[in-house]
Amino acid sequence: MDELGAACDTIDGLRVTAYPENRVNPPQAMVSYPRRYSYDSTFDRGCEDVELSVVVFVGGRDAQSVRNAIGQYVDGIGGTSVKEAVEAHVTTAWDIAHVMDAEFTIATVAGVEYQSAIFRVRIVGKGGL
Repeated sequence: MDELGAACDTIDGLRVTAYPENRVNPPQAMVSYPRRYSYDSTFDRGCEDVELSVVVFVGGRDAQSVRNAIGQYVDGIGGTSVKEAVEAHVTTAWDIAHVMDAEFTIATVAGVEYQSAIFRVRIVGKGGL
């Protein structure tokens, strides 16, 4: 989770927490706990397969500014792309990280609603993820 946070931290202006937190200061990315953690994906404990989410929260003064704010993180390429930041991140914590998709939603944190994008990430590697 820390390395996934470090990957997102390469995006200028995006605050990042590598764990779920009960407060948000947009724009902010938050790494969730794994949804699924599969052991022994290959023979002899060769690798583990993990699925987790990165949630990006944004704010704005009107609908268009919110759309523009969230859109830059969902782009597949570019300096503000979560997909590009995660997939280009070099680490010994995993062999491959793949951002599978992004889902737009309104997330409520501490009673405040934020436009957000939930990025589903699959990580495959040999232990210690």
